Amino acid sequence: MNLRELSNLSYVKLNEELREDLDSENLENDITSKLLINKRTILDCIISNRDPLILCGSLFIENFFKKKLPLIKINRFFNDGEKLAKHSKIFSISGNSKKILAVERTILNFLQHLSSIATTTNNFVLKMKSNKTKLLDTRKTTTGLRRLEKYATLIGGAKNHRMGLYDEILIKDNHIKVLGGFKKIMKKLKVNKILNYKIECETFQEVIKCAEMGAKYILLDNMDPSEIKKCIQFKKKKKIEFEISGGITVDNISKYSLLGADYISTSKITNCPNSVDIGLDII
Repeated sequence: MNLRELSNLSYVKLNEELREDLDSENLENDITSKLLINKRTILDCIISNRDPLILCGSLFIENFFKKKLPLIKINRFFNDGEKLAKHSKIFSISGNSKKILAVERTILNFLQHLSSIATTTNNFVLKMKSNKTKLLDTRKTTTGLRRLEKYATLIGGAKNHRMGLYDEILIKDNHIKVLGGFKKIMKKLKVNKILNYKIECETFQEVIKCAEMGAKYILLDNMDPSEIKKCIQFKKKKKIEFEISGGITVDNISKYSLLGADYISTSKITNCPNSVDIGLDII
């Protein structure tokens, strides 16, 4: 992923979130600080984690401060992807109190969200028993944050694939139903000379059909381990890549990772990551 593009995107998203918090572009709309705190008050503070985590988003927060609040002094002590023990100092920040307090929740929400995804992803990766099977993310992401969330899964140890509907052909069950079954869809692929595609199967019999018709990448959707084992035998007979998907959790991924598939995909790393706690403290 292009870090410059992601930094620009994160800057836009952080500004959108800040506008929602302030109902304005104006930092003075923090009415609590406006009414109670002297505008000349200077703060020295740190941002630290209250939970062990895999850090993600730190570069984007630093970039946001340098662009949005250039007079605020910020120092970053860790890089994305580093495993932090509890109570590690991630940033030191010094400057105008009103401005720091106005952006506090926005930056913490952002940093927590990406670090939660990276940490959850890493937990899944650590549970996998075979290093031959790679973890994949999915398109089940938060609206407007897909590229940033997929960056977080990458930081956590997953492999990015299929950013959207535009970059890979994945034939799912509804495509197959619309087109009238496997034979018709495989015939259409052949007529149109489409060789590079992925196709979803829900049963062993469907896998046999696709393998016989020349499929090179088959997604095994919501199959139990015994049926997956039967499907994997085709890896030796035909050069087929297999991806396991559906119902994968941190509790069962170790079992599925031993079945011999090339990939395992799960939406759990992006649509319901375990939260991590990061806070700002005045020193």
